[in-house]
Amino acid sequence: MTIDEEYRKEKQPDKKQRYENWTTAKGLQAVDGLVTSGYLERIAKEHIEGRYDSYRAKQLIDSYYQTVASTEEINEHAEADMVAARINILIGERAFSLTTEELLSIHKRLFDSVFDFAGEIRKGNIQKAEWVLMGDTVVYGDAYSLKDNLDGLMKKERLTPLSTMDDEERLYHLTQFCSDLWQLHPFNEGNTRTTAVFVIKYLKKLGYEVDNSLFQKHSRYFRDALVRANYSNVRLNVYEDISFLESFFSDLIGGTKHVFSSRLLLIGQDGETVIAKEKDIKRTIAQAILQKPSITKKELSEITGVSTKTIERKLKEMGYSHSGARKKGQWEGPVP
Repeated sequence: MTIDEEYRKEKQPDKKQRYENWTTAKGLQAVDGLVTSGYLERIAKEHIEGRYDSYRAKQLIDSYYQTVASTEEINEHAEADMVAARINILIGERAFSLTTEELLSIHKRLFDSVFDFAGEIRKGNIQKAEWVLMGDTVVYGDAYSLKDNLDGLMKKERLTPLSTMDDEERLYHLTQFCSDLWQLHPFNEGNTRTTAVFVIKYLKKLGYEVDNSLFQKHSRYFRDALVRANYSNVRLNVYEDISFLESFFSDLIGGTKHVFSSRLLLIGQDGETVIAKEKDIKRTIAQAILQKPSITKKELSEITGVSTKTIERKLKEMGYSHSGARKKGQWEGPVP
């Protein structure tokens, strides 16, 4: 047998790729308002420097939360840290298949021991209030036909002749595939992170150089763009708009440079998209707090596109006060 005929063990990512994988893994936690810990930062740095491989890094994170004494720390960081360590592994692996089973496997590997239902398709229908929709929800896939719809979507994608498309057509098609996959929302929790990992691995399989830094910098925008791509309200004259997500994908694999701000996606009461200028920031903050009283200043910064210092100033001007733990409390006010 010649060297060309031998199977070889897949190589671990190089130092640059390890850094990019970790920034993506940590950034994606923001789609669910989660923040990684200082302990994970140390483990990630040591892995990036080559002290040990990604599997050992995951083992250290998992072991830490099996033995840590602080219940508050477990509640605050455990999910973000454990899932980030697993994303780091998954997007560093090249192995991939465009199947429902692969999607379920990714969810299982990401959320094993985090959720009891890891890797299982949900058995009931769900909804979620979205601040960009003024509290309305996207209509997700019907739980009773999810498996068939997932299989159908994967089969259709496998049969799609991407080679016959030009770059623009292919970009739109891949954006639409990601949107359709996310709309099904096959799991009770963790859909956006699972979709992101699946799509990153698919794009890499197709040979794309994926700018993963976008998920680190704009993960909240990514989710909000998915929401707008799958929401219609005929009464308000609002229809599905994939253009926001397409801009994200254009930067992700097309090398363009768009300005991303979730407040550009916000639906106003008249159905028009709110193009938030300085005078709109307070309204955006108030709406975000109304939908999620425990929202952090960092999340408000991502939504509005202004610094956390500006957020602090606006909150004070508006009369909001914060009660409870720094990251687990709630905003109250405005004070009369």
